[in-house]
Amino acid sequence: MGRKVYTKEFKAEVVEYFKTHTVAETVQKFGIPKPNPSKWALKAGVNKGKDKYTLSFKHEACQYYEHHTGVETCTKFGINTVALCGWRKKLGYRNKHFGRNMNVNTRAPLHFKSVRGEDGKYKLEVLQKRITDLEAQIVDMQPDVELAQSIRNLLN
Repeated sequence: MGRKVYTKEFKAEVVEYFKTHTVAETVQKFGIPKPNPSKWALKAGVNKGKDKYTLSFKHEACQYYEHHTGVETCTKFGINTVALCGWRKKLGYRNKHFGRNMNVNTRAPLHFKSVRGEDGKYKLEVLQKRITDLEAQIVDMQPDVELAQSIRNLLN
């Protein structure tokens, strides 16, 4: 038995129905396999249920979580823990687990995924500021390194 071929008109009709109904309702009405409505909708440019939250909203929730519990954060922002932890991982924040010491002095994300704008391009000024901050930290640590070397030389 071969694969069933659907016309473009039929697919368009399914996608239009799918915009306002669930996958289960669409499958039942049209008698098609479950993955089809979602696949056809994506190909047609219908992004149903994706990117419900903006990037700035996700960052705000992640930063709020730095100093609050997961329950408080999820309640305030109306999200679930799975979404929050997924955003924190994707955007470069550390998740609170396994007794890891959270760096509460900074709210900066940990890697470059987080400095992408809505258009997906890196924000140059954010990267430059991060580089400047890291250079300043290195300069601040230099006297400590010199002191440690002096003590090591005295002990030898």
